[in-house]
Amino acid sequence: MARVRSRIGTHASGPVSVSASPLAAAIAAIAFATPALAESTASLASPTGTTVTVTMTVTVTTSLGTSTDSDTKVISTVALSDARVPEQAPPWSSITLDTLRIDPADASFHFDLFCFPFLGCQSLDVALTNLFLETTAPVTSALSTTGQAGFASAPFFLTGSYSTTGVATTSGVLANPVNPNFGCRVSALAGNIMKFDQCTLSPVTSVIDPASLPAGVTALTVTLNANLSTCTLVGPWVAVNPFDLDGDGNVGAADLSILLSQWGGKGEADYDGSGTVDASDLSTLLANWS
Repeated sequence: MARVRSRIGTHASGPVSVSASPLAAAIAAIAFATPALAESTASLASPTGTTVTVTMTVTVTTSLGTSTDSDTKVISTVALSDARVPEQAPPWSSITLDTLRIDPADASFHFDLFCFPFLGCQSLDVALTNLFLETTAPVTSALSTTGQAGFASAPFFLTGSYSTTGVATTSGVLANPVNPNFGCRVSALAGNIMKFDQCTLSPVTSVIDPASLPAGVTALTVTLNANLSTCTLVGPWVAVNPFDLDGDGNVGAADLSILLSQWGGKGEADYDGSGTVDASDLSTLLANWS
């Protein structure tokens, strides 16, 4: 096994320089290793029967001009999230949402447009199917002392299908990136349960491709405003450590043995992603010794 020279830890009289085999270097450096807190992860879901109040607003432009109307429905909704916090146990200082998906059930909305005295209104019915809103990248927020998190201009993608009848008969898909603000309160319950509540989501607007509209309709804009105050997400959180190679919850001798067995090659002990397990990875493991 190749000999390595590494500088590990500090001492009252200055840095300690060790020139030895990896195992000898490890033994010499353990005394100087500083424990690091593991992060915790959680998979959360809304309880069965969760409903959300959704207000849909449409703006239609035809030869008659532009008209807008809104309709509100209470819709069954499933919300899912995978989350990470940097501490092993609460209180948590921040939270990262690796994924967040809001999936309402199919719904239909009715609108009265181009209303004139004595002549009445022209109707538009819009059916939404397979609609969901999902983040496209992890988002992170600091947590206030009361657990409030805020994710400004979060990267979401809106997906779904729509069909309309009435003043405009057409169908198509909703498939576009959107950047609403999302917020929630994060709290820890008994039994290692994480909870999101007091959720908020700013309105999401989708402009329909004019090429997909029927003759006589030059513009159609759909805005969805979901009131998430009734939506909570709950799930167990567990402490994990990215430096724990054997999955026992600690970074110790067993992990050191795995690292040494991978020395000079590739493996999960390549913490820095250099392609080789070497002195840098050994130093990282020791710095996170439990």
